[in-house]
Amino acid sequence: MKTWKTPFAMIAVLAVAAAGCEDGTTDTNDFDNDGLIADAALVAADGMFQDLAHMQSPTSWAGSAAGPEAVPIEIQGSKTFSRTVTFFPGDSYDPLLTESMHIVSDLTRQVTHTFWNADIARHRDMTVTGLAGEETVRTWNGSGTGDVFKSRHPEGGAVRTYDMESTATITNVVRAVPRADNPWPLSGTITRVIHAVRTKEGEDPVEKNLTVTITFNGTQFVKMVVDDGTGPVEYDVDLAERNVNRRFQRKNG
Repeated sequence: MKTWKTPFAMIAVLAVAAAGCEDGTTDTNDFDNDGLIADAALVAADGMFQDLAHMQSPTSWAGSAAGPEAVPIEIQGSKTFSRTVTFFPGDSYDPLLTESMHIVSDLTRQVTHTFWNADIARHRDMTVTGLAGEETVRTWNGSGTGDVFKSRHPEGGAVRTYDMESTATITNVVRAVPRADNPWPLSGTITRVIHAVRTKEGEDPVEKNLTVTITFNGTQFVKMVVDDGTGPVEYDVDLAERNVNRRFQRKNG
């Protein structure tokens, strides 16, 4: 039994890891598949952390004078970040009368390290409801699309390239108000359907569809399930430490 663990920092876009399960020199299909599943898990986790970063309070999005541009969503490594915020009803945020808020955002990022590089583009369309009156919870729903291109150049072995397109569905993610009383989502799910194309030197591209579902439970530890059509693989995600852990036993021992 082995434990696979990859920390997420704020720069953590990654995709870094198929990498975490590959040594660059092993070419068995089973080993490659573990790497692809791990890579998809990290792409989905990175997207989820950015989803949660968007779930700011309406006052943060409204700003005091600078408008929605004041909200601190843009993270290290970003190339561009744009957003449009609309409040209902009315043209501005009222803490008692505003019922919902609609956010549309676009983010592109480029990250380069010694043996890999990644280009990421994500679009989000999110709505939060339950804002009117004295709030106790807010509920987020929405959708998104994403593209991740990553090329890994290991010290030995074949160069491997991953290109992933994804669609995201944010379903009834409930956040407590005030956030300090419970910083973790109380319930809800975020699901990403990922179409991955893996390319390796000397071989034809391999395409695979994966579904990644993250379920919130009110604690900092949540479950992520990755299904590539051959059966689910479970991960534990620590929202506080930004860690993704998987316990598994490889067929090669």
